[in-house]
Amino acid sequence: MTEVRLHVAGYPDSDTDERADLAWRLREELWDGPVEDVSHPSVDAPEGAKGGALEWAQLLVTLAGTLPPFIMAVQGWLSRHRGAAVTVEIGGDKLTLGEGSEEDQRRLVDAFLARHGSAA
Repeated sequence: MTEVRLHVAGYPDSDTDERADLAWRLREELWDGPVEDVSHPSVDAPEGAKGGALEWAQLLVTLAGTLPPFIMAVQGWLSRHRGAAVTVEIGGDKLTLGEGSEEDQRRLVDAFLARHGSAA
């Protein structure tokens, strides 16, 4: 199973609450797609804090299939949230969707899929 980390940057003027809300919306939509699990990753809490904190604008996704349908699902969500951006990360390799021209996005996605697309 492939594990993917998503960071929802939101819109250029999004605050923390709006990014968290957008991440929740994306999470809900991904459940209907090619995923095994979608959760918020724990992050290290400051010293003295109880338990781990959650990063609400990030999602940890375990794919049920291959990467291309997942990327298409994220792009579909972004098409309904024009101006928002989401970064997809696999093993430290990042792809930011929602920024740049359609042609630039297509080239970036093609290169990312060439590196990771056969992962299941």
